[in-house]
Amino acid sequence: MLKRILVPVDGTEYSWRALEYASALARLSGGSLVVMTVSDEDTPAPIVFAGEDCLVAQIGNEVLDVARAIMLGQGVECSYLLEHDSSVTESILHAEKTEKCDTIVLGSRGFGTLEGLLRGSVSQVIVENADVPVIVVK
Repeated sequence: MLKRILVPVDGTEYSWRALEYASALARLSGGSLVVMTVSDEDTPAPIVFAGEDCLVAQIGNEVLDVARAIMLGQGVECSYLLEHDSSVTESILHAEKTEKCDTIVLGSRGFGTLEGLLRGSVSQVIVENADVPVIVVK
């Protein structure tokens, strides 16, 4: 358990928290990470905060480049996966199986209860449908 951890990132503060948490878990367990992002042409570019500067990153290779920079020197084996799909949840669930991951760590966007119910959160769908344990980081 915790030998191959899937970490979906999208450039938000919540996904970077999830990456840091998953990195710590991987170091403790001797596991590795599969860091993935899902690109959709209709998705606006997220804002990535780095200290006092604000950088705009596009979903895709740019987000994975930021993830690589964060993971540099952390002593955790990582692979990086870029998926092009309009369904983020289907891509994450598919990657969990094809990459043979035993855990998923993802960030919560912090929707309130009502907003989360109306919009349906990615983390909620993953928790309900994944075949492996899911850790949601706030």
